[in-house]
Amino acid sequence: MTRESNLADQHDSRHYFGHLAVEPDFIRFVVGLSLCLVFLVITVFRPPLATGVARVTLEEGGNHVVMLEASESRAIIDFLRAEGLWELNPKESMPPLVFTSFPVDMGELQVSARKRLFLHILAPTAMVALAEVAEERAELLRVIGRMDFYDCTLEKLLHEEVCHQQDCGLTAEEAEFLQLLAAKYRTERLDVLLSRVNVLPLSLVLAQAAMESAWGASRFVQEGNNIFGVWTWGGEGMIPANRASGMSHRVAIYDTLLDSVRAYVLMLNRVPAYRTLREIRRESMDSLALVNGLRYYSEKRDRYVDDLRRLIQINQMQHYDALTLSLEPAEVKKQLAMESYRQTRLD
Repeated sequence: MTRESNLADQHDSRHYFGHLAVEPDFIRFVVGLSLCLVFLVITVFRPPLATGVARVTLEEGGNHVVMLEASESRAIIDFLRAEGLWELNPKESMPPLVFTSFPVDMGELQVSARKRLFLHILAPTAMVALAEVAEERAELLRVIGRMDFYDCTLEKLLHEEVCHQQDCGLTAEEAEFLQLLAAKYRTERLDVLLSRVNVLPLSLVLAQAAMESAWGASRFVQEGNNIFGVWTWGGEGMIPANRASGMSHRVAIYDTLLDSVRAYVLMLNRVPAYRTLREIRRESMDSLALVNGLRYYSEKRDRYVDDLRRLIQINQMQHYDALTLSLEPAEVKKQLAMESYRQTRLD
């Protein structure tokens, strides 16, 4: 092969930009670099979600919870449709997607759309809060199963009259767990603690939330994420417009809807006014039965109970009781353990 033919082959293997010859390897490098830059721009500099919903994954009560923020109902509806969650299927588990607040335009929606959006936003939020209580109960039952009751009671343990290891057969971590739980639920009796640390049917939570918040459109839920109209006597809170002269209570403010549900569940589980509800719960988890324990939630008394029962029935809320939450494997085991112990009616 002649020198002229070798030069011709080299000339043919090159690419040209104008009159400038460029090696093929350099072109491949430039193309690869360009694709990397395009990918970087798409993944880093785009908005969190195209639908206008911001997302962040957090650890909440031991669960991986996806916290979502959106100010407009249309953005949330589009997001739920995109995630396949606008049509809830009780046979499928729900991911722990928790919206921090209701959209500001809830009151502008048609009644049917507002109800549906309200339930779809609140259902997974309430399920996360209830799952946390279920895990507390499962751990409580496990620790009780390890306790030596010969000379050990919860009251003695709390007052350090017995040794957690020698007299009660518990580790320091287990003893601390009982101390924290007893303080949270305000009792020194183990049987009372066991009756208080328990879940509620989702339909009951949703029904009271709908009634107390006007399906997510009330002032208290819009300004302070207070779904259930819970009062506070602290320094912070919203002053009710119709507060009677001489009264000092305020309506509590919460950072998120999840915090509001947690406070509500804890209130029903430990406040003396709802002892009847907890007694009914020992025999039944039927929300239509449990409403009878909420007579003192409102000044309307029996009318409030009747209105709440009708709300559950008319809106077929008990269908939501079949929903399950996607949990980590260990958490699923705890939940199953709680269900198993509930069948024995240890409370």
